[in-house]
Amino acid sequence: MRQFLRQLFSEGGEASFSRVGTLIALACACAWVSRIVWKTGALPALEGLTVFIASLYGLGKAGETVQRVLGKKE
Repeated sequence: MRQFLRQLFSEGGEASFSRVGTLIALACACAWVSRIVWKTGALPALEGLTVFIASLYGLGKAGETVQRVLGKKE
């Protein structure tokens, strides 16, 4: 189980905040949207929420790419 979690939350053996942060944001977003749907009976617009969640992972990957280009990370 530990090996599975280690592989799930890391890339190449290194901790990855982008994956963990995206998972936390996604879980909170699902709970928030579920509450809205439960209270109002209508699905809210999800475009902004989708961009927010995707940007967490995208920023992490962009930072990693810049480090690789500058030669600071292998």
